[in-house]
Amino acid sequence: HQSFSAGNNENSIEAHIGINGEANLDFLNIPLTIPEMTLPYTMLTTPQVKDFSLWEKTGLKDFLKTTKQSLDLSVKAQYKKNKDKHIIPVPFYAKDFQVLSTPNDIYIPAMGNVTYDFSFKSGVVTLNTNVGLYNQSDIVAHFLSSSSSVTDALQYKLEGTSSLTRKRGLKLATALSLTNKFVEGNHDNTISLTKKNMEASVTTSAKVQIPILRMNFKQELNGNTKSKPTVSSSIELTYDLNSPELYSTATGTVKHKLNLESLTSYFSIESSTKGDIKGSVLSREYSGTIASEASTYLNSKSTRSSVKLQGASKVDGIWN
Repeated sequence: HQSFSAGNNENSIEAHIGINGEANLDFLNIPLTIPEMTLPYTMLTTPQVKDFSLWEKTGLKDFLKTTKQSLDLSVKAQYKKNKDKHIIPVPFYAKDFQVLSTPNDIYIPAMGNVTYDFSFKSGVVTLNTNVGLYNQSDIVAHFLSSSSSVTDALQYKLEGTSSLTRKRGLKLATALSLTNKFVEGNHDNTISLTKKNMEASVTTSAKVQIPILRMNFKQELNGNTKSKPTVSSSIELTYDLNSPELYSTATGTVKHKLNLESLTSYFSIESSTKGDIKGSVLSREYSGTIASEASTYLNSKSTRSSVKLQGASKVDGIWN
């Protein structure tokens, strides 16, 4: 079954599409029997297949759960009109500057609100997505998508929001988040612009958790021009790998930091990186560490810099 509708009035413009249906997969339960056959032009013979069930043997039973399947699809889009209008006066001039008549105003409607809704339902998964763009005191965009399923790997939630504020300058803020059985993540960033200052910050974090690997990641970036232009950045990664099939393990961390300052009179940058790892391969243990530091300072009269690198590694019975 399928349906479609659309409308336009003084308040809104909208359209809707709907589809739904049902399917009976009982025929997949009928046992199949394939006799022994000799392949043409060869001496190869295929074995006989008897009472083979596509529903049972191909994994469809575990994935679909039931032979009675249904689907429902719905899509709706709407534009809600804004009653406010932008006025642009257009005066009428005679001969390159005397006004002959009162100005004729041009009215341009202000941006309204846009929404979009999508949903899909079946015997295996249910998916919903909503998107909106709203023009109020601030301009705001919002996104939300989620699913539910008999299979854990197909379940997720993804959400994002972005807003533009026009009070006392400009400020753009964005936030994203993802949740799943195996992956989680968050991202936030903000940019602010005023007559006296510019400021920005970015933060990202992620977590991965699968049977053989666990990993955490975090990143931060900040910068501003309040007293002097400065930028600072940090990255941190931790991981734990354990694979019995490959007879190997590994755990470790990586950290990196960066600081930068600048004025017309000088320039300075500092950077540091640290990492370590410990694990085993085929029952042979190994480990390693590394540390690196670097800095540079520059002005109109002099330059100085330094670099430091230190490392160590070990493999039992082979290397130290």
